[in-house]
Amino acid sequence: MFVKDYMTHNPVTVTPDRSISEVRDLLRNKGFRHVPVVDADGRLLGVVTDRDIRSAFPSFLASNEESKGQWERIARTPVEAIMSTNVVSLTGDATLDDALLILDKKKVGAVPVVNEDKRVVGVFSIRDLMRAYSQLFGLAEKGSVLIVLKNRNEIDSLSRILQALEAHNILCTRVVRPIASAYIYLRVQTFNLHAVYAILRQAGFEPVIGAGISQEG
Repeated sequence: MFVKDYMTHNPVTVTPDRSISEVRDLLRNKGFRHVPVVDADGRLLGVVTDRDIRSAFPSFLASNEESKGQWERIARTPVEAIMSTNVVSLTGDATLDDALLILDKKKVGAVPVVNEDKRVVGVFSIRDLMRAYSQLFGLAEKGSVLIVLKNRNEIDSLSRILQALEAHNILCTRVVRPIASAYIYLRVQTFNLHAVYAILRQAGFEPVIGAGISQEG
């Protein structure tokens, strides 16, 4: 699954000559926390965040006259003065795993998505990532149930699980066995969880009772 399938297309951007006050109002009105800064051709120059803007304004501890003057001067300052230029970006063909690693490593809430010409074509956020993985793992599917089994560390475990379920017309949409994990995770479509447990026990597997979480729509 790719970033281009879940990113926000044609995102709001600003040019570097926009004032800090204009960008502050834009973030507030749109409910954004980040906005890409682009040149006249839409190429990525940097990113401004709500934190950048808050940090730019003086402390409320300053005297009234001094603070007022500083606020007015900063409000008129072009946003290029405070934008971050050392910005990581993704391409639309990056995978969800690529995005997850970047968001985690850089500790950011969103990343600009650029094309081969470095023009901004989208924004990919943590919220987009959560939505993508929810679909990937079937969290929103009606009748979807997550089942956890104890990992017997047998080479044919996964094939035996699938064969047992298929023999009883139980649809298994995902199966995951993380490396060195004590568990195997299944997502199946069923409204009779106890029957599925019985099928898996008969096949020689031990469900972790209480771990089944269903999505009833």
